[in-house]
Amino acid sequence: MNFYLKAFLLILVLTSVSISLHYFIEESPVFQLYKLYIFLGSATFASVCCMHYLYQLVPDQLGYVFLVTVFVKFGAALILFPQLLSQEPPLTKGQILTFLIPYFTFLAVEAFMVIKWLNNNTLESLEN
Repeated sequence: MNFYLKAFLLILVLTSVSISLHYFIEESPVFQLYKLYIFLGSATFASVCCMHYLYQLVPDQLGYVFLVTVFVKFGAALILFPQLLSQEPPLTKGQILTFLIPYFTFLAVEAFMVIKWLNNNTLESLEN
């Protein structure tokens, strides 16, 4: 199966399961959960596709590409969800976790893929 289709299906399943659990647990979220998960899912898919493409071109620079995508995604999240920065009304720890837990879940998916690719690259360079 094509890598991009596998990545899309994996992220779609992760998004569906996560949003279902989140709606079940959180009674009154401060963020609109469907917007949060659509953003995180699409940003994760775009960054994974970008990293996969660049991995084929320059596999040694994958760590830097990962760092750039993390910073861009976090910057976009701050722009799209301004209540993260607003002081009126102040967010509780639980409300902040409503954003951070899904963010780090999707970030973990990206990190595991990058680690897998970097380990494959290291093994290939050791064999040559």
